[in-house]
Amino acid sequence: MSNFIPEEIVTRILTRVPAKSLIRFRCVSKSWKSLISSPDFISLHTREAFLSKPTIPDDRMLVRCYSKPRRTELYSVHHDNEDFTVASEVKIDFPFRRLAQFYFRIVGFCNGLLCLSEDFFGYRNLIMLWNPSIRRKMILPVPRAGFENLGAYMSVVGFGYDVKNNDFKVVRIAYDQSRRGYKLPPIVEVFALSVGDWREIDVDLAQNWVIENLWTQAFVNGKVHWVAYRLNEEKENLIMVFDLSNEVFEELLLPDALAVECPINMCTSVCEDSIAVLNYDKRVGTGSCSIWLMKVYGDVKSWSKMYTVDLEGELGKVLSFRKDGNILLTASDGELCSYDPDPRLQEIKYIGILGTKDSFFVGRYTESLALLIEGEEELEGLPNAADSGSSEDGNGGEDCEVEKIELWKQSILVGFLKALLLAQ
Repeated sequence: MSNFIPEEIVTRILTRVPAKSLIRFRCVSKSWKSLISSPDFISLHTREAFLSKPTIPDDRMLVRCYSKPRRTELYSVHHDNEDFTVASEVKIDFPFRRLAQFYFRIVGFCNGLLCLSEDFFGYRNLIMLWNPSIRRKMILPVPRAGFENLGAYMSVVGFGYDVKNNDFKVVRIAYDQSRRGYKLPPIVEVFALSVGDWREIDVDLAQNWVIENLWTQAFVNGKVHWVAYRLNEEKENLIMVFDLSNEVFEELLLPDALAVECPINMCTSVCEDSIAVLNYDKRVGTGSCSIWLMKVYGDVKSWSKMYTVDLEGELGKVLSFRKDGNILLTASDGELCSYDPDPRLQEIKYIGILGTKDSFFVGRYTESLALLIEGEEELEGLPNAADSGSSEDGNGGEDCEVEKIELWKQSILVGFLKALLLAQ
């Protein structure tokens, strides 16, 4: 540590330094390595990274998709400018190809951590936290509520950062499933990074509210948000909220126009630091999509219909929102594109990133030191099948059928949910 600058001043300065630089700074001296690697410093840096409001906000965005030719997930970081320029200073290699059948479902990306769940194509329920900027990962213990003790079940996973307790948390809601529907109430488990294991919690959760596992989450204001529906004669929809700090469920009302819509065609998103709801008039990725924004978080009277995007032509699934008001979507051919919703323009700009339509994820890119102590180094030397020229990973020619399997998975969900709702 410097002889001229007090240690507490050095600490305060370093908490504002990017994570990748800090990893290099550990080589400066033994005292810096000890400081930067200490739990207290990592905790301070993680909290600062989440709460800081820089004069010039970081405009970078993370994009993930599944490439059929390369048979792996591809990650890239881009500046949110007119040309969506690649952030050349950030390179993310995906080393976990053999851990998922095709690709992981990204539950969420928060404060430098990705939560990946291998539950899209089966019952494996492998959940992993991954910090790509410092190349550390953690595979979570197997949740207690699973196929072994429930039989057929459906689970929902949420992820975010608990700023009050300076902790990352994963919440998992498991519904015992039968041919007649779901047995309620569900089993709720929480994984806290500081604890390192799952624990079942008793929550005051309305017994007739259901969240489906393929619906996206929105992490806003320290809370995870999903669209939910009520299993009773009223057939009502709302937003189910899980407060990560207090570990309680809350409810947010939807605008009246969405309260009785088919819940299959709705999902949550984040826009302007608040909650947005995407409502497809037919099914996800077809027809048209109405975008509703809660302009003042928590004020249900502030719901406003912002746009209706026509998807009958070139456009497909809505993914995210850009700082200039444009919308990122998948095109019908699986290419990422940017759409200007201004009625006078409605311009489509193709970005040149190709993948299967259901595999795309877009989120604001951030970095932190999370998992530096708790995590393990990334697995190295896992070749992609395209690199090895073989099919030793067991998928063989099935990768060519990934889009058919995506569609089949959606069809099963839609069919089951329609039958369930009609039976009420």
